[in-house]
Amino acid sequence: MDFPIVKRATPGRYLLRGLLSCGPCDELLIPSFSSSGRRYYGCPRRQCPRPWIPAEQAEQAVWAHVTATYGDAARDLPQDRRPALLAAVLARVSVGVRVADLHYQWR
Repeated sequence: MDFPIVKRATPGRYLLRGLLSCGPCDELLIPSFSSSGRRYYGCPRRQCPRPWIPAEQAEQAVWAHVTATYGDAARDLPQDRRPALLAAVLARVSVGVRVADLHYQWR
């Protein structure tokens, strides 16, 4: 899936910024958004086989895994404190060709 109108995102609104990497390329995914305002993470390598990932879908999947691991302490955390928790417990999350193919590197 190619999004020619996707633009690089400004800081904020991306829970997995700096943590999400491309499984096939091992590059950090770039937070981006479309002209309609939808948020995505994408590989900086144009030839990458992994398509753009909807940010909300990736963020929900990773947060669900973290809350399953850390329980109520993570589940009850306010949204503005979630990035700090993720940076403290995760070194990186690698995404395969499908969003469901997530591999976690814990600190």
